[in-house]
Amino acid sequence: MRSCTLDTNCLIAIDEARPEAAAVRLLADADEAGKARAAVVAISASEKQQGGGHIQNIAEFHARMAELGLGHLDALKPMGYWDVTLYDWSLSVDDPAMEELEQKIHAALFPDVAFSWADYCRANGLDPASTPTGKWRNCKCDVQAIWAHIYGQRDVFVTSDRNFHVATKKATLIGLGARYIEYPNDAVSLL
Repeated sequence: MRSCTLDTNCLIAIDEARPEAAAVRLLADADEAGKARAAVVAISASEKQQGGGHIQNIAEFHARMAELGLGHLDALKPMGYWDVTLYDWSLSVDDPAMEELEQKIHAALFPDVAFSWADYCRANGLDPASTPTGKWRNCKCDVQAIWAHIYGQRDVFVTSDRNFHVATKKATLIGLGARYIEYPNDAVSLL
């Protein structure tokens, strides 16, 4: 049975009733029917939510997933980052290979964005003591979404984010263990 990972864009598709929402629902329904294993990425809680702000804890995230009709799906843990990830639902970085994989993913997806918050602040004249926001935070969330997918040894990463579908980037991510990276409609045919 194949597994799929629904990224933040899949959640937005359902929330905003975008055309790909039907395919995302089919993937979630396949999980509920025992025909596939679907999961969401908990790093989605760290993205700016509708109306602004961020989800504060895993219980709030589970409630949000239930509102979207995805409450039955597992939530994959990202690596823990202070002021970015949910402290009650993230992994301690206890293996250098975890960060090495993250650095390779970051280099593939965002070669022109500094990997660390401190380096990004130095390059952009920001205070490194401030809470990570904006472009750097968005990049970190994207990296952690596919990191959780690869680290969890899952099959199909489902996203409508075109950055993941750029041929050279996609090939690198597949080489790092992503297996498949598909748009929602295409992912349905793989399950």
